[in-house]
Amino acid sequence: MAASSLREASLPRFALRRGEAAAALAISPGTFDSWIENGRLPKGKRIDGVVVWDVERLRDAWLRLYEADNHLDGDDGNPFDELVV
Repeated sequence: MAASSLREASLPRFALRRGEAAAALAISPGTFDSWIENGRLPKGKRIDGVVVWDVERLRDAWLRLYEADNHLDGDDGNPFDELVV
């Protein structure tokens, strides 16, 4: 890897393009689009023809989703989780 590429890879990311944002959330681009359409994630910002998503806004939306849906649908948890032996 060239020195400039290594330097670029180590820079903090402030904005992500659609595919990068979806990958950062470990979801497909199609799911990413659906979550935007239903308001779970923020819309991107178009700047000179390029659509980018702010990393902090995505992180905030992810935390809200994670805290709201902290268990799997239909899973009431393991009844033995609170058991002390």
